Amino acid sequence: MSIEQVLDNTRAAVAAGIGGIKIKVGQPDAKIDLTRVAAVREALGDGFPLMVDANQQWNRSTAIRMGRALEDLDLVWIEEPLDAYDAEGHAALARELATPIATGEMLTSPAEHEELLRHGAVDFLQPDAPRVGGITPFLKIMARGQQAGVRLAPHFAMEIHLHLAAAYEIDPWVEHFDWLQPLFPERLEIADGRMLVPARPGLGFSLSEQARAWTTDAVRIDADGTATTVG
Repeated sequence: MSIEQVLDNTRAAVAAGIGGIKIKVGQPDAKIDLTRVAAVREALGDGFPLMVDANQQWNRSTAIRMGRALEDLDLVWIEEPLDAYDAEGHAALARELATPIATGEMLTSPAEHEELLRHGAVDFLQPDAPRVGGITPFLKIMARGQQAGVRLAPHFAMEIHLHLAAAYEIDPWVEHFDWLQPLFPERLEIADGRMLVPARPGLGFSLSEQARAWTTDAVRIDADGTATTVG
């Protein structure tokens, strides 16, 4: 989207109580990225939390150059500057740059997150509970992250991650996505840049009527592989 749209969205998010802004980078022309991030920093003012997410778009040399060019903008972190499985490359960036490194959202197990921690490759660990196999594997990653003294910023699925992040002993971040809202009648509350943990039982959500309309009670698989809804 245009920089004007980015700035409009930024102002709207801040007005809604969001406590940090993250924008995408990774354009083929680095000058575009730098101009956009600088414009958002100016709109937010000094001190307001700002992050960037490269979504694995850079190689190691580009990540070093971009990281150094962004350092004056006081970023909370640079997310996924390299291939998600390049633990050694992320570790080199973490040593070279003043800006913290965040990654982990694409990894699928506690063992893969352990590799990041073993190399000292991450300042903000970003596991995704559905992707790593659920809450139990996520808790294992949390335990190792706390032991290593890194911060936590889970990826997506705030409806699950809010509860897990609230149990982390080092002040965490939680990403705000409204994409799953059609699934639930309940809403998470935000106040003064903080997402409030609901007091409702369990994760605090029930299925909306719209979600129920998208589900079936059972499916029968015939010998020829045909699936038939039952009930």
